[in-house]
Amino acid sequence: MKRQTKNGKGRAWKYWLALVVIVLGIVLGHYNVGREFLGFASAGNWLIYVGVVIFAVVTLQMFFKKERITDERTERVGYFASRVTFLFVILFAFVVMVADGIKEIIIPYSLFMSYLICGIVLVYFVTFRIMNRRAV
Repeated sequence: MKRQTKNGKGRAWKYWLALVVIVLGIVLGHYNVGREFLGFASAGNWLIYVGVVIFAVVTLQMFFKKERITDERTERVGYFASRVTFLFVILFAFVVMVADGIKEIIIPYSLFMSYLICGIVLVYFVTFRIMNRRAV
């Protein structure tokens, strides 16, 4: 069994990443790069938002940290959940190609990618939970 604990060094790297993303967002916002990016006025505003979210998540993880013990069963469940998620992505891509061939799909690319990424995360989370409960 492996014990996974959060150490201060990893948390420091995450805080630095959040700071770099925020500073990059400020720089891009100053030069007004990328208008109407993912629902934000500019790409800089979006990066500032993402940096603040990273900062908040790292801070919340510090308060609610739990020690995780991973064993072969947990790794196997994660592997199978990843396979199911990959198959879902391939199936979804096929359905989108067929649907686009029948009737043209008109959706902004940024919105489509946002939904796709949220769907991938949701499918992985659900399949991991289901397989974790059913695995012995």
